[in-house]
Amino acid sequence: MNTFIENSCDKEWQEFISFHKKVITFKKGDFIFKAGEKTKGLYIIDAGKIKVTYRQYDGSDRLIRLAKTGDVLGHRGFGGSWKYPISAMALDDVQVSFIPVNVFNVLAKSDPKFTYQLMMFFAEELRKSEAKIKHYPVRIQVARAILDNYKAFGFENENSTKLSYTLSRKDIANKAGTTYETVVRNVAELNKTGIVKIDGKSLHILDLEGLRRIARPVYSSE
Repeated sequence: MNTFIENSCDKEWQEFISFHKKVITFKKGDFIFKAGEKTKGLYIIDAGKIKVTYRQYDGSDRLIRLAKTGDVLGHRGFGGSWKYPISAMALDDVQVSFIPVNVFNVLAKSDPKFTYQLMMFFAEELRKSEAKIKHYPVRIQVARAILDNYKAFGFENENSTKLSYTLSRKDIANKAGTTYETVVRNVAELNKTGIVKIDGKSLHILDLEGLRRIARPVYSSE
């Protein structure tokens, strides 16, 4: 049983979900769902890494979130037009537990514990979205993108400084809202000051606290 479900539902409802859920696998590069598609249900990641993007006015895709094992996807498609406003793509092989809309509705209306936990999850998502509205210097945005990369996927192991999965420089630029060239320059500067170490296409974080100080400056109210 998925940890999110275990923490959010009473035992009888865990059994209800186990009976009705579908386990689906995706290959690297597959879309779990695309923006504009009719909302089918809620996805909980059992294993793997996923990036979430939205289509901007100029037709480009902006990386807004990284999701890992235990995270929830598809909730932004609930209510309103009942269409997904964002897209989710597998960064490696992924397995998800899919809860159809009709099953979700029964659960949300019947299990107060699940409804409360989901409300807290939505509130945290809203807080993070509001924080992203603020505009910070590019150096801070790049540091935040790298820090978010670490927070989502962690290191290879407890004794390593190498990220278990390093976003491409293009994806870092996308998430930071800047250009590929600017990211290359800023990563090189972080490498020069000993905050990170460049290892081919991968990154090591040598000074995690130093990276946090850059990404979360003292004047930030987050």
